[in-house]
Amino acid sequence: MSSHIIVTIMLCALSCEPAEIRVWDGDSLRLGMTQEAEAIRIFNIDAPEIEGQCAYESDLAERSKHRLAELLQGQRVEILRQGTDRYGRTLASVSVNGSDAGDSLVSEGLARSWSGRREPWCG
Repeated sequence: MSSHIIVTIMLCALSCEPAEIRVWDGDSLRLGMTQEAEAIRIFNIDAPEIEGQCAYESDLAERSKHRLAELLQGQRVEILRQGTDRYGRTLASVSVNGSDAGDSLVSEGLARSWSGRREPWCG
């Protein structure tokens, strides 16, 4: 089983402050290090699951998670909250230096644009 990746960022809204994010997978992260840390799901993408249905999905999920951590590490990050999902996670777009992190993962083949429902990753 894979663990999360901790990255340090500059979290920016009206001003920027240092923050730590735990990256769980390619579309899920937690803002902060406490048990009560805000759970965030990148709302415009669907990334493969770490506990995937096949080896391909699990491998792609690890690559997606590591790439999201690379994109965020040490960068200026903006989180634009869009509401919550059925699990209580904050739905948000995540921008890194003005570029959408979800769009970057999609363009690199590490996630899909969110269609409104999960699609299988295994053939």
